[in-house]
Amino acid sequence: MAVEVLSRKNFIAALRRAGIREGDVVHVQSDLRTPGPVEASPAANPREAILEFYLAGFREALGPSGTLTVLTSFEDYGRFGTPFVREESPSRAGAFSEYMRTQPGAVRSVHPIVSLTGLGERAEELCGGNHYDGYGYDSPWGRLHRLNAKFVSLGIGMRIAFSFQHYIEKQFGIPYQYTKLYRTPVYSNGREVPGPFTMSVRYLDFGIAYDFSRFEKRLLEKGAAVEVALGRAMLQLTTAQPALDVGMACLNEDRYFFLKTPPTFRDGEFPLDGFTGPEKYMYDRGKNDAPRAEEKPHG
Repeated sequence: MAVEVLSRKNFIAALRRAGIREGDVVHVQSDLRTPGPVEASPAANPREAILEFYLAGFREALGPSGTLTVLTSFEDYGRFGTPFVREESPSRAGAFSEYMRTQPGAVRSVHPIVSLTGLGERAEELCGGNHYDGYGYDSPWGRLHRLNAKFVSLGIGMRIAFSFQHYIEKQFGIPYQYTKLYRTPVYSNGREVPGPFTMSVRYLDFGIAYDFSRFEKRLLEKGAAVEVALGRAMLQLTTAQPALDVGMACLNEDRYFFLKTPPTFRDGEFPLDGFTGPEKYMYDRGKNDAPRAEEKPHG
């Protein structure tokens, strides 16, 4: 029995069915193993052929005025204190994102943990300049939101690979994350970038575990996402503003909508550490009644 091979024509047709048009801004997260074999020269290096197939397909579908971005995360920075070098630190977000990072003309943002890399007309607009906070207003995630970008999960469901969800969490203000400061060096163009860099991270206690399957289901039910067949797998697509609207509604219904179970916060421990004493409420009358003392740092 012959193995069905995904052709360039059929890949682009799937992108069109999902709603991608020339000139779009598209962010993709992927598992390229699941759709099965793709159309390539028999003499080509198999790995390179697959990566080139998908990048060329996206570029053809988006045309010269379109832009493609990928997550090029480098968790080594946060986990092991490894310095981040914008031009050299590899992406830990899969083969396709690393392939994109190394393409001529690619623009990588400077955040040391959750950088994005773009190719195309608006790559510099999306990934250039400052990127001090992982999911803040002026991060590439915020810029993708304001451009109402399209998010593609290729060969993998949004319940597994849809990092825009963390931007939604930050905009809503969920209670199970805090802003963490990072001071390990970050380098760009041979020079250290002044920090500090920050990112919203979940507490490593209290039973906090993600489960985005309900959100994926809600997006599809509300018509905010579509799913089309792609080879042996599928492709899902949602758009920034509808995704944010549905996500906000989910979190308004249940602030722990993105978690398996509500956190097991404990009284007397951070973030339920109670009052810190009368200094919190004292003011320096000589400085326009500004607070004289904030809550003391912990740890």
